[in-house]
Amino acid sequence: MLINVTKVKSTAQSSERLNLAEAVDAAAYGYPELALQGPLQFVGRVENAAPFLELHGQVAGRLRLTCARCLAKFELTLQAEIAEAYTNKPEAMSKDDEYAVSFFEGDEIDIAPALLQALLLELPMQPLCRPDCKGLCPDCGADLNQQPCTCNHQDIDIRFSKLQALLQDMQSQQPEKEV
Repeated sequence: MLINVTKVKSTAQSSERLNLAEAVDAAAYGYPELALQGPLQFVGRVENAAPFLELHGQVAGRLRLTCARCLAKFELTLQAEIAEAYTNKPEAMSKDDEYAVSFFEGDEIDIAPALLQALLLELPMQPLCRPDCKGLCPDCGADLNQQPCTCNHQDIDIRFSKLQALLQDMQSQQPEKEV
């Protein structure tokens, strides 16, 4: 996602509004976990704040994710705020700025890495297909959103499981009483 900054970098205190939508291959930029479903959209501005060019705005993208509970595929639209600084003057970069300022050459800046990084930071830690997702049965693996499973679920404290097994063994060894 290249932006031409010829006008902005040549005039102090100038800015340019941007409204971009472009298909981006996230894996080519080192973000294979971002499965974009459609174009990446950016609305914002680039301004000359000598010796830096500052990019401000909002990025939006539709991603295909896997639910953390039921493993179903679903799509989610994420939005993120962007505030990045760029320079084409190596002397303007200090050691403190090397991670806060990106270097560019020529008259174009590729803003895709910054946009993808912002979306990556907005990814939920446990993406859910819906807030009330019931997940999978831990015994048979059935999707509990589709149908209830027929497993016999006994909520037992794991610390007492050996005692339960002992009790079942004792009950199975006792002769049945006649009534």
